[in-house]
Amino acid sequence: MAKAGFKIIDAEPHFLEPHDLWKRNLPEPWRTKTTVNSLDEGKTGESGAEASVEGKEIPQRSGPRLVRERALRRVAAQPLLAKVTADPTPENFIEGFDVEGIDLGVMMPTVGMGIVRFDGLDPQHSLALCRVYNDFAADFVKSYPERLRFWAWLPPHDAAIAAEEARRCVEELGAAGVAMTGGAVDGNLLCDDFFDPLWAQLNDLGVAFGLHGPPPNLYLKDNIAHRYNGHPRTQLVSQVMGNPFHAQTELAELILGGVLHRFPNLKPVMMEVNASWLTWLLWRMDEKWESSRPDLPTLGIDLPLSPSEYFRRQCYAEIEPEEDVGKYVIDYIGSDNLLFSTDYPHSDSLFPSAVDTFLALPGISDADKRKILWDNPAKLFGIAD
Repeated sequence: MAKAGFKIIDAEPHFLEPHDLWKRNLPEPWRTKTTVNSLDEGKTGESGAEASVEGKEIPQRSGPRLVRERALRRVAAQPLLAKVTADPTPENFIEGFDVEGIDLGVMMPTVGMGIVRFDGLDPQHSLALCRVYNDFAADFVKSYPERLRFWAWLPPHDAAIAAEEARRCVEELGAAGVAMTGGAVDGNLLCDDFFDPLWAQLNDLGVAFGLHGPPPNLYLKDNIAHRYNGHPRTQLVSQVMGNPFHAQTELAELILGGVLHRFPNLKPVMMEVNASWLTWLLWRMDEKWESSRPDLPTLGIDLPLSPSEYFRRQCYAEIEPEEDVGKYVIDYIGSDNLLFSTDYPHSDSLFPSAVDTFLALPGISDADKRKILWDNPAKLFGIAD
């Protein structure tokens, strides 16, 4: 397609899964313990679902009123968003891609992101929920294999189970990458030994590992949403601070906790959280690493490279279409570790002008834009020109 001379990979557009997907496809005993409800007749998108898992009401993106109101307003104002929301077929997604100028999209879940992200869920139930989404995603993208790929979704409650599902999705279903949402489920940090079976598997597979901010449910103890729950006028505060808080803690755990040193083929992607915070965090981690280097061996910490070197070697972040301060990230670490996403068809997407907005950003060269839009994600996801 090549819009204005640029080929474009969207690293994270979103499926709009049918709300009856889990009711139809979950095996027992998990089916009777799971409910996904439509809030609005005929709506399949982010404005219209809530889930109940093992008796716990888990709000999806519809949970915060601010997100819900924006979704309903934006969808009503944009005919193609309304079309794909009402009928999220592969054909309608491709129509939107064509309008936006996206050559290939690596699809993420919407409802599926939240329904396994809380403490105390039976690991087998968590696996069953993820398998339903993963099988759906693999089947969905078959209609347009040159235009659609997918992120598999992993159950976070048992790392060995997650590792096997990652292997299945990559080797048997053809997933381009595997992903989880943020927050420490059951108190397990990413640098805890708990996750080593998953890191070992992903290190062998060599695929991208996405980390997406946690949904605003309060059944996850490690969720910044608790800080703002019940306080007036904090919905926008929570939305602004939530994903960056979790992204920074996750990246610090992976780097400073030694995960990337021990698993040099692990490829984390910080998703839907901008990229501009990287300049400060990498600087701060480097500064603390440098001042503490003589003491690290006594604490059992082996970090021969600086944190920013680990990031450049293994990690990625997504720059957003309107992120004009992204030029400072490129000044600091270069453009080799940046991807691009429109977040289509969610309501905070700039569709149908997301690509045009990015291409018009000042201070970012065409060479850097070409890397971000195609070269970097093509390398990460193994996509040929």
